[in-house]
Amino acid sequence: MEIGTSAVTLVCDLPEEKDTKIKRSRKAFLIWVGAVVGAVGFVIATGLLADQVFRLRKQIDSVNGELFEIRFDQQVQRRNEENSVCLTKECILSAATLMESMDESADPCDDFYQFACGGWQKKNVIPHGHEGISQFSILDGRIDRFIKEFFLEYNTELDSKAINNTRDMYDACLDLNAVEELGITPLVKILDSFGQWPMTVSNWTEDRFDWRKASASIRNTFGVGFLFQVSNFVDVNDTDLSVIYVDQPSLGVPSFILRENNLTSAHVMDYFTFISAVALTVRDAIGGGAYDIDIVKDIEDMISFHIDLANIMTLNEHRSDWNLSRIYNPFSLDELQMWTDSANATNSMGQINWYEHLTDIYSIADVSINPDEKIVVTEPEYLKKLVQLLDQTSPRVIANFIHWRLVLENIYDLNDELMIMADAFDEAIYGPFPIPSREDWCLERVHVVMGFAIGAKYVEDSFDPQTKVDMKEMILNLKMAFSSLVEDSNWMDKETKINALEKAAAMKEYIGYPDWITNRTTLELAYHGINTKQDTHFDNFQSAKRFMVKNNLRFLRFRTNRDNLWISFPAVVNAFYYPMLNSITFPAGILQPPFYGKGRLAASNYGAIGAVIGHEITHGFDDEGYKTDKKGHEISWWTNHTLTEFYKKKQCIIDQYSNYTLLELKETDAFHVNGSNTQGENIADNGGLREAFRAYQNYVARNGPEKRLPGLEHYTPEQIFFLSFATVECSNESPESLEDQVLFGVHTPSRYRVIGPLSNSDDFIQHFKCPTSSP
Repeated sequence: MEIGTSAVTLVCDLPEEKDTKIKRSRKAFLIWVGAVVGAVGFVIATGLLADQVFRLRKQIDSVNGELFEIRFDQQVQRRNEENSVCLTKECILSAATLMESMDESADPCDDFYQFACGGWQKKNVIPHGHEGISQFSILDGRIDRFIKEFFLEYNTELDSKAINNTRDMYDACLDLNAVEELGITPLVKILDSFGQWPMTVSNWTEDRFDWRKASASIRNTFGVGFLFQVSNFVDVNDTDLSVIYVDQPSLGVPSFILRENNLTSAHVMDYFTFISAVALTVRDAIGGGAYDIDIVKDIEDMISFHIDLANIMTLNEHRSDWNLSRIYNPFSLDELQMWTDSANATNSMGQINWYEHLTDIYSIADVSINPDEKIVVTEPEYLKKLVQLLDQTSPRVIANFIHWRLVLENIYDLNDELMIMADAFDEAIYGPFPIPSREDWCLERVHVVMGFAIGAKYVEDSFDPQTKVDMKEMILNLKMAFSSLVEDSNWMDKETKINALEKAAAMKEYIGYPDWITNRTTLELAYHGINTKQDTHFDNFQSAKRFMVKNNLRFLRFRTNRDNLWISFPAVVNAFYYPMLNSITFPAGILQPPFYGKGRLAASNYGAIGAVIGHEITHGFDDEGYKTDKKGHEISWWTNHTLTEFYKKKQCIIDQYSNYTLLELKETDAFHVNGSNTQGENIADNGGLREAFRAYQNYVARNGPEKRLPGLEHYTPEQIFFLSFATVECSNESPESLEDQVLFGVHTPSRYRVIGPLSNSDDFIQHFKCPTSSP
């Protein structure tokens, strides 16, 4: 404003005022027009700018909205991803275990065993003094440590007498001072009770010894037979009842030492050295007065008899094939008497009065033998040959043999001197081998006779009862999966399918432990009669043996109780199928990681223990299981057509596994897996995997997809299933152990227990997207 006023004042003072005014008005007009135009332009420009700003703001708002939606979607996705991962303690532990076991540098389609177990093998070296290490042996060790810790506790009134007895037995077994102080006195007492060991005394006479009475008494005391074996168990052809079985005995030493050998054979000479050392020790301890030269003659005669006995026995390889038509030979008592009498024995040594002999055995259990008693003879020809052998053998030789077998039966419960002799003989036969610690040996000895008492303590401390419920559900699901696979099969006809479905449905399952062991009263009744002390190792085990023998003989007259016929103790890491009962058993010891874990992904449990369940179910239909029906009777329930197809598939499995090789055994007879010896287990492995995966698929269909494991999000639950299947087989074995397994075992080495079934699994190939060219 001040600048405008000054300008006007100066203009008014100029001459030629009129023109000036005209010029001023034009100028003002022009200024006004310019101002108007400027104002209009400004308004227009301002409007245009506002419109642009408005539009830009809308674009910015739109972009912000999109960015917000993106951020929201990302947050939702992140939350969804977080929700799709299982973050429970059990899942974290499960994931960590799998990650430690894996070797992700390996191609799962080329070598899944290395992929699943490579890390485990690096971390788990074979312990000193052992032949191998595996998931099974690690769990065994874990249970053994628990048992040892419980053994070291003081006896208490809070525990049952049976449980306290186990501690007494373990303590006494470890008390080497007491064992050494007794020396061989317990053995001498046993030998004297049967008329003394002839070769160790100078004044033995035949009237001191009757091998029949001695054999019956030995059967009642130790539960064994040295010339033939008498036992009772479920009748194979009527599994609701028990029956007496008569079979050839154990030789006490490996048959290859004796069979078709003579006194100059290397192993027989090792055997002679062993017997001589023990006989001289006994003679000197009792002052028996027998001359060395007479002992030598007695040992030679006795070994010759032992060789003859081995030569008339049926080879184990011929007995391993479950051929019921050959081994199930029912006799009445009169028929059995006529059978052995037909061997035409000419003197009393070869004569057996079966009614009298069986009565002597069963009288300890107050069981009477009926005149029409049914007796199943496993090897009838052996009994005839035995009668003939006894008929031409002197009483002294028979007495020496029976007394020697008593020594073998008890030698490891005696002092160090005799145990060292036994170990030296074993090393001469088998070569160097690791000797278990006294603690491990004593634990095993106690477990064999007191397994249910130990199991009661184990399940009380370490077993969740919910596991039984979970396992029942899984077994039902596995049976359903098996049934669906049977129905889907295109090689079984309708009649055989129906029989197979009935057998699977009828399978009796035993899970964890028998319920009666958790009841103090029933547990004490089960072991009533066993008396133990903390310083009488030998007597403790004699008491337990007598109790077990008597208890077993009593069951001859009992009907089969299928609800409570356990064939395993609870604290055992294994699983079983028993054809005579058509039963599957899963002890508490195996129902823990890595096989089973409460709260884990179902994929983990179905891949591990699920495959084990399927494995045992399949045993009911493998190369042996197919011979028995739903009640365990040997009945041909397969049609000829289906049986022909089964043989083809069985041969395919044999051929597949026979082609597997072990590079570490390349220069040995064990280079190739023995597909024939292992066919039953291989069939079960393959069937178990298929059934478990089908059961898991059914689980997902009912419950929806599972979450993923933390750190392993890039693996689907289905892939975790297969990893869990493989990792339970992780192991490291020495070449010697591996060779022994291939030559004599019925299980394929762990590597091929994984690779074999997976290579036959379309489900595995699909979920790991393996090319058709992969092994």
